[in-house]
Amino acid sequence: GSRSSRRSMLRPSKMKKEPEEGGVELRSRGSEAEGQGAAIAAPPLVPLWLEVALWFAVWYGSSVVCNNTTKELVPLLGSGRVLTLIQLCTSSMLGGSMLMTGMGGLTLKSCEGFQRKIWTLGAVFSLSFLCLNVGMKYMHVSMAMVLRATEPLFAVTIIVLRGGSVALNLVGTLVMIVVGAGMSAFNEPEFSMLGLALLVCANVGFTFRSIIAKAIKDENGTLDNVNLFFHCCWRGAIVQLMVVSLFDLPAYDFAAILSGETLLATNERFRYLLVFNSLAYFAYLQASFIVLSKVGVVSHTVGNSLRRPVCIGAAVMYFGNPISSTALVGIVLACVGAGLYSVLKTLNARRK
Repeated sequence: GSRSSRRSMLRPSKMKKEPEEGGVELRSRGSEAEGQGAAIAAPPLVPLWLEVALWFAVWYGSSVVCNNTTKELVPLLGSGRVLTLIQLCTSSMLGGSMLMTGMGGLTLKSCEGFQRKIWTLGAVFSLSFLCLNVGMKYMHVSMAMVLRATEPLFAVTIIVLRGGSVALNLVGTLVMIVVGAGMSAFNEPEFSMLGLALLVCANVGFTFRSIIAKAIKDENGTLDNVNLFFHCCWRGAIVQLMVVSLFDLPAYDFAAILSGETLLATNERFRYLLVFNSLAYFAYLQASFIVLSKVGVVSHTVGNSLRRPVCIGAAVMYFGNPISSTALVGIVLACVGAGLYSVLKTLNARRK
């Protein structure tokens, strides 16, 4: 008996195989049953790969709908401020509903300066989307998405100004982004300097949003993305409401509103566009978080990079705006450069 027990103690145990780096890393829905006599969990009704593919479809499809309807709605509303407020209010209500149904944590860990940081995040988030929405009024959706692909340039600039350094393997991707965006802008028939300035402000804002959000999550280890998105949206909605009250409310024709002679009351297509836009805005941002929870960071980064050319292609087909071969090459260069930058940056962070 004692000899057999010694042999069993010396016998090597079976180790679980860890997922390899790279590729699409699908995360398990639950832990495996361990121990003798443990109950075997029933197989899921939908395979994980199919579930991930469906969420990618929601992510991409809602992005396309949000961008294209924003392009149509901003001129009809006469102001991107009102549209941004509607988007944020809708996302706040839907995000709060998700929290009440248990799809996210309900508590926030208190830390020094938390309220200041979360309110700053909400304000930056709100104003960045405002710049993006108004910018689409002055240029094609395809050009706006190409300029959004230049966000890594602003991220690198901010890193350097804050005393940081940039890895050498990222320099080539930044050159691709600059050359590609330049080729696209040069061949854009409706290129607008005001639109360019608004997209630059949007990129700077989104970069700071990422920095602030990372700082908040580092200090609140239990804070999930659903919760952070909700708290960011309702604070951003309050900031946007103040902007609308300052710039738009004084110009409203309240007599027409009371008599029902408004675009919302008289134009059925406008009502549909507004509903689809608000829901798509929430869906594409929330679907991004859901996809991230089901795949690896690198896979999510690649997926996000591929989303932009899908949006560009859909906008070109929907609006029928012409695109030259030079501009097409520029779009490919900018999008591929942005994608490579994101992937290499993620891999560099893993090596540290």
